[in-house]
Parts: sequence; C-alpha cells; structure tokens
Amino acid sequence: MNATIELLGRQHQEVLARLAAVERGFSACGTNGELSDFVSYLEREVAEHFTLEEEALFPVLARHLGLTQGPLAVMTAEHATFRELMHRLSASVRSGDAEQQRTRALDVVELLRAHIAKEDNVLFPMALRVLTSEEQREVDGIAAAAGAL
Repeated sequence: MNATIELLGRQHQEVLARLAAVERGFSACGTNGELSDFVSYLEREVAEHFTLEEEALFPVLARHLGLTQGPLAVMTAEHATFRELMHRLSASVRSGDAEQQRTRALDVVELLRAHIAKEDNVLFPMALRVLTSEEQREVDGIAAAAGAL
C-alpha cells in the first residue's frame, strides 16, 4: 500500500466518525451546540486532506486519467462543492440560525460520506492499480515535502 493513500484512508475514517457524532448530536436534541467545533475541524482537517490530494495524488494520477473528465474531475468538483457548503455552514453558525445550521451541516455530511465512498472504493484502488512504483514514491515524496508524511 502507498503511504499517502494509507494516510488519506485513515483520515477518511476519522472524518466519518466526526460526521456520525454530529448526526447523533442533531438526533439527541434537534440542534448541535458543538457545531462550531465541527466547522473548525472541517475547515482545518478536511481542507488539509483535500490539499494533499490535489497537490500530491491528483497531479500524478492525472497522467493516467486526465483532470478534465472522469474520476479526478468528479473529485475536484466535489472539493469545490464542499468549500461552498462550508462557506454556507460557517455563515449559518455565525448567524445563529439553528435550522440553517442543521440543514447546512447535514448537506456537508451527505456530501462527505458519498465523496469518501467514491475515493475509498473507486479512486484509491484505481490509483494503486495504475500508478507505477516510481509514481507512488513520487506521490509520497510530494506528501512528505508538504509535511503530511
């Protein structure tokens, strides 16, 4: 297994656990007082995760798949959608609108769950199949230079 892809997969598991916790918070009381912590976590951790993918994995994988269509185009578009949803979620947290917070948070949860499933079940296995050993080391080198490994 490639070290960068392993790291990205572990990060996915952490994000999925956070998503479940946020959903439980909404189920328990209808609102979630911990939402600002969740937003901070997503803005920090998921943003760094996406940057690692966009700077280390995607450019090398694009040699085989291209960036303008196919899986990498979908992943990149979903990263952009996530950033827009986060902007809306942050605004709803600042405004104190509990209903908007719930709606926006659940939009983010839904997007990230589907996104992670695509990466874990399609993109990462594909990357391991098509990237040469040298390219996998290149991905790890880029990730290490960025401080991720």
